[in-house]
Amino acid sequence: MLKDRLIAALLLIVLVIPAAHADLPLTIENLLTAERRWRADINLVYANSDRRNVDSLLTTLQLGPSQFISVPVSVSQARQNTDLLALSIGLRYGLSLKTELYSRMSGIGQNTRTFSVNGVSGDKTQKFGDAWFGVNHRFSEDNATPALLGFAEVALAENVATAGSELKYGQAGLLGITIYRVIDPLVLTLTTGYRYSTEITVQDQRINSGDILFFNPGIAFAVNHKVTLTQGLQWRWQQRDQINGQSQGIFITQSKLALGIGYAWSKHTTVQIDSRADISGNSGAEISMTVLYKFPSRF
Repeated sequence: MLKDRLIAALLLIVLVIPAAHADLPLTIENLLTAERRWRADINLVYANSDRRNVDSLLTTLQLGPSQFISVPVSVSQARQNTDLLALSIGLRYGLSLKTELYSRMSGIGQNTRTFSVNGVSGDKTQKFGDAWFGVNHRFSEDNATPALLGFAEVALAENVATAGSELKYGQAGLLGITIYRVIDPLVLTLTTGYRYSTEITVQDQRINSGDILFFNPGIAFAVNHKVTLTQGLQWRWQQRDQINGQSQGIFITQSKLALGIGYAWSKHTTVQIDSRADISGNSGAEISMTVLYKFPSRF
């Protein structure tokens, strides 16, 4: 009887422990599209920001680890609280085993409340946001050294109008790298990059939004083959804006705590839900949901 129980216990250990040894986190699968395959992604972001003593025509919101969007604001010594809903649709293509091409476009809706010496006012807008094109390339695998990927993207068009449409073409770009190390079932990641923008003319004024340097360290834990938990830090430094050649305000640093969960809905569909909140600064918080769909190979 005791012998039978020992055998049963050993079998339980053998069966349970491998099951607990999770597959790689979904974050690794999503880094590159398979060769000659297409993927589509839909990203919906809700952001709330609170600004005081606004002194620039544009502000930059971070909608993801390396995704930013420029949003026009009013120049005033006032307080502004804004709810923003951004929808972006992207398409990715695996050019080779190591290289991926991608593009995305976004639309935004804003509801802004302003309090100033003149009283309280409100404004609602819906408009086209921007369109980007980029390339993602894996330079090295995760072996003796951590894996290294590099990415570069350019803004095909950005809408800088407060309402309606005023498009600027090819006036912003971004360069970055992603480093990761797999320690199954964990993945340690670091994404860092630099976003630059050139001088543009908005409302008869020459505007140069401050360039951005960002660091996003993170960790992903594969709970099982369907669920991955993520957490990380988003830190950025932004130069002072310039209006008509004169620097405005001060350079800023900002840090956010990011928490998320990824779920493999099906063989072709993955859902990622993330939240980001300020650790320092008072710009606000974001909640996002991304749906990633892998087209069948025959597509």
